[in-house]
Amino acid sequence: MGMSLGKADKIILKLLTMSERALSTYEIAKKLNLSWATANVHCYKLMSLGAISGRNEEVKIGMRRIVWTLTDAEMQKEKEDVSL
Repeated sequence: MGMSLGKADKIILKLLTMSERALSTYEIAKKLNLSWATANVHCYKLMSLGAISGRNEEVKIGMRRIVWTLTDAEMQKEKEDVSL
């Protein structure tokens, strides 16, 4: 794969694992005390690695935001890590 996970990547994965719903980039940034840009870069990195997925969600007419969730593969990996 070539890319390793940094501290921000790991805490974003942990946050999404504990969350019962998809979180926007803004929510991730707020909860982890990161800038929006930092959270956005790391979310896209995690998406490129296949760990999370993002989807557009309409907020208001003409406005959209991306919300992030763990992929099925990442959820399975988290379950396996917990059971070890």
